[in-house]
Amino acid sequence: MQIKILQQDLIGPLQSVLRSVGVKTTLPVLGNILFEAEGNRLKLSATNLEVGVIKFVNAEVLEGGAITIPAKTLTEVVSSLSGLEIELDTSGESLNIKAGKFKADLNCIAASEFPAIPQTEAEGFKIPKEIFKDSIPQISFASAVDEGRPVLTGILTEIKEGKFEVVATDGFRLAHKTFSDAKLAGISFKALIPRRTLDELVRLINEETEDFSEIELTTTDNQNQVVFKIGATLLSSRLIEGNFPTWDRIIPSKFVSNAVINKEELIKGLKLASVFARSEANVIRIKVTSLGLQLTSETRELGHQDAQVEAQVEGEELEVAFNSRYLVDAVSSCPGPEQKIYFSGSLSPTLIKPVKEEGVEYIVMPIRIN
Repeated sequence: MQIKILQQDLIGPLQSVLRSVGVKTTLPVLGNILFEAEGNRLKLSATNLEVGVIKFVNAEVLEGGAITIPAKTLTEVVSSLSGLEIELDTSGESLNIKAGKFKADLNCIAASEFPAIPQTEAEGFKIPKEIFKDSIPQISFASAVDEGRPVLTGILTEIKEGKFEVVATDGFRLAHKTFSDAKLAGISFKALIPRRTLDELVRLINEETEDFSEIELTTTDNQNQVVFKIGATLLSSRLIEGNFPTWDRIIPSKFVSNAVINKEELIKGLKLASVFARSEANVIRIKVTSLGLQLTSETRELGHQDAQVEAQVEGEELEVAFNSRYLVDAVSSCPGPEQKIYFSGSLSPTLIKPVKEEGVEYIVMPIRIN
């Protein structure tokens, strides 16, 4: 393999695929990026066996070929060669790098050692990129990090009757987004996609330099992998098996009070309250009164704080305790300058919605306190 490429054309794609390189692995080749040169383009591939990313880059290919190159080392080298044309030339399992007055030889691994990244020739369906770009950042925080319950580390993704719907929950909170679009008519799809995959999808959408307006989504023949085509990039991922909780039963339909409140003022109050709650499991108390929300928290070591946040309140007065981190995450992710918080009781789920936007909602479970 022998290619020439400008540093600025290579560094972006390198950094994009680097995130999917296997880090903690017993297979050394997973720490490498597969370079394949053919025609007038370069194909970069990386995988950790759960997620795989392929990017196509225009390059001057003097001689075709393939080799896997240590990902971190190559990225650091290319990052330091700003503004130069880089020549990559392989000899056996060695890569020679030339750029300006710089030369280096890098030990590599044969391309034959690299595992195949799942792809499919089947025709998929296309989804406007804005749907993923806007929806996933609003809800992905609510999925579980702990692998103890794998289904909760995924995001339920469903398309039916012209609607795109995503749901995430870790058992203590829930985030739900639905989006209607005429372009989705006739599409039927349901899968549990890992949160890490959809977070990576959004990053790749934002980084893609090729002009595109839609993402093509396909599943492999055995239905256990999903493949996204994002401009000149492919993202593949395993799907999570198992039954996602019956999430719609969690959303309350009856409420004892509600409050319309300024988002930024509420976030400010919650963050101040959380300072005094860190050594007490992040517990803060919210008292709903006719004047607004009274936020209190205390610890033996630090002391006590009490803050009042103005709100338009309807209904009964009550007191509810929450994990402040869960509440801050939901309020911060909820779009718009004003939010409406629906309280269904001191020990019942609390619902948060934006005032001027439909289709997005958050549930936070309260904490039982003595």
